[in-house]
Amino acid sequence: MSIHQSVMLKEMLEFLAPKPGQNFVDCTFGGGGYAKEILKRIGPSGKLLALDLSPEAVKVAREIKDKNFIFINDNFLYLSAIIRQYFPYPLHGFVFDLGLSSDELEMSGRGFSFQKNEPLDMRFDPKTELTAADILNHGSLAELNNIFKNYGECQFARRLAEEILINRKHSKFNTTTDLVAVVNKIHPRRYFERLHPATKVFQALRIAVNHELENFSEALKQTENILAPGGRVVTVCFHALEDRIAKNYFRSGSRGADKKWLLLTKKPLTPELSEVALNPRSRSAKLRAVEKI
Repeated sequence: MSIHQSVMLKEMLEFLAPKPGQNFVDCTFGGGGYAKEILKRIGPSGKLLALDLSPEAVKVAREIKDKNFIFINDNFLYLSAIIRQYFPYPLHGFVFDLGLSSDELEMSGRGFSFQKNEPLDMRFDPKTELTAADILNHGSLAELNNIFKNYGECQFARRLAEEILINRKHSKFNTTTDLVAVVNKIHPRRYFERLHPATKVFQALRIAVNHELENFSEALKQTENILAPGGRVVTVCFHALEDRIAKNYFRSGSRGADKKWLLLTKKPLTPELSEVALNPRSRSAKLRAVEKI
């Protein structure tokens, strides 16, 4: 059973504005929270296509018994090709929820959380080759430093990269506990720090393993040519780099003589305090929305 809590669900529905008979794509199905609510609003003749790489998402999708629902276990990097093959309908909206599903975090066994001793995998799609362990055991000093600095915004990025190179000479990185031990060695958690130092380290590795930023940027560009005029794109990002990609893409497309987007959110929306109290993982979420001109 899914335990995922959909973040900013009310706000997402307000800006996506699904109506009966319309067709949408949920690019990040996850625990299915967005998809189920969209389906309620587009029935009985609207269609919903949902994508997700995770094996856990496949199990959740099977629970949805709706003839107007199509689920594809694939990467939204291939959005255009998937839509041409499986979803030949006029499209009225896309939604991207880039938060990591609670299901993946708590039950995948693939090392997304530093709080469990699991293999250092971190692949959304287990069929791909590169794992977090591969990066730690074979990445160069410059590569590791760039990952921790740019994707995790870790102030101790270079010291961590150097310590990893020293450590792996006599002991390879196999489990999450191996990595946490090195993080604690160079940066023990201080009493005033809200986040454990390993939080951003694990986030950075996950982004690198799954090419998250590159794939998101490419998928956003593809929506432009597929969406019907008046259709909408809603993004919910949890990392500053992801949100920056959405912000820059939407803003650049909303200017000039050939502008393509109308900004529906000039500044990103953030969760209400009541939602953060119930779901602390929602605190970093930022929602942006645009409409195709």
